[in-house]
Amino acid sequence: MDAALRLEQCAVAATENRVLVVQALSGALHPQTPQELLVRLAGRMNRVTLYRILDLLVERGVAARHNADGRAFRYCLGQGAHGHSHFHCTRCGATQCLNPRLLEPGLSRILSGLPMQVDMAEITLGGVCEACQHD
Repeated sequence: MDAALRLEQCAVAATENRVLVVQALSGALHPQTPQELLVRLAGRMNRVTLYRILDLLVERGVAARHNADGRAFRYCLGQGAHGHSHFHCTRCGATQCLNPRLLEPGLSRILSGLPMQVDMAEITLGGVCEACQHD
């Protein structure tokens, strides 16, 4: 999906810097730290601007923020009301986004049984990734 359209669908003005951040997130192979995003953005904005944009994107559901293994926050594109899930390898430390449809049936069953309204869900599975299993 086009970055500007994704922003507009979440009621976020599609400024040049916001579009750049969404494009950087959508082109990433794994959830990004702010430092990784700054490298991807190649000096197009400063750290403070990036953090402000990331906070806004998380607040509006465009991006998801999670803390993997007690280290820096990592960011990836959000999944809205469907929740968001990751797999974190305990050997190599790699984190990857999972297809939201993988956990949808179980998550829907859990959420339907709760007496409160859940606006966001994040699930992180831990274990050994495929690459580390073959090492």
